Amino acid sequence: MRIVQANASWLTVASAAGLTYQASTSASDGVLEQFFAAYDNAFVLPNEKEGLSGFADCLALNWGRHYHRLVGQFGPFREFVVLVRGAGATVVGGLNFVAFPLHDPDGGEPLLSLNLNYIFVQPAHRRRGLLKTLIGDLPALVLALFAHTNPGDMPAAAGSLRAQLPVHIFIEQNDPYRMGGEDYERDTAATGLDQLARIALWARQGAKIIDFPYVQPALTADQEADHNLAYAVLGTKTPTLHPSLLRQHLERFFAISVLKGCTLEGNAEADAQLVQLAKLAAAGTRVRLFEIADPAKLPKPAAAVSAGGVVTLRSVLTAL
Repeated sequence: MRIVQANASWLTVASAAGLTYQASTSASDGVLEQFFAAYDNAFVLPNEKEGLSGFADCLALNWGRHYHRLVGQFGPFREFVVLVRGAGATVVGGLNFVAFPLHDPDGGEPLLSLNLNYIFVQPAHRRRGLLKTLIGDLPALVLALFAHTNPGDMPAAAGSLRAQLPVHIFIEQNDPYRMGGEDYERDTAATGLDQLARIALWARQGAKIIDFPYVQPALTADQEADHNLAYAVLGTKTPTLHPSLLRQHLERFFAISVLKGCTLEGNAEADAQLVQLAKLAAAGTRVRLFEIADPAKLPKPAAAVSAGGVVTLRSVLTAL
């Protein structure tokens, strides 16, 4: 990654793949408005969409008293919105993620944990391998962005440029077996990609489904918690996760990107998941990761039958 241009809140990074990433940690430098205009066409389901004001609220947490309050509770972090430009500076896609350093409970070594809140390719540029390129560029990109915008807060063990720091990328995915038929069809029509095909696409990029009953708390007071998601991770080298690592990640992601700096206490969905992970850690129980070696074996949602419970992607993978 090569930094092309930078100031206090944003920087432009060029990749070897020929893409330019214009990233910002602020809502006031013009990048957010351009990002949102592209983003707004890419996501259609009400409970998964963030509004412009929601993005602005998240970015505001990168600075001032809000940042220092959250740093005192969770340690350093940065949330970014990123415009992706191709040839001729054309906007071809976008990214939004929050990143923070954690210490791996298994070995105590630092890692950079990233929640990829949104990733999209503009309709005119799909089916060209761009998503694969974006995912491949992401670890080096986030290390460069974090080191530049927050150098004093990174763990000393990470080194001057932090280029060797492991990166774990967590993502939400639509669970094809939990989605209602209307949402399933609406999202598939908007993206041109069937929900099972999307699971397969991410599996080919190395995503592993986390065997944990994940729920996204409501993004705003006007929205509802989303129970129709699966949670996945890229960048791990083991078949399980330490529950304390997942708990550290979720409490930061929930507090910053989902709840916009509000307290976690009293949020039923967040509380339940964090408590469950604490219990797993106390019991010495690991969180299993499902690696989908053959996505073609996944049954169609209409054909999946539960043996006494609700059908989910996790239950289907357990049966397989």
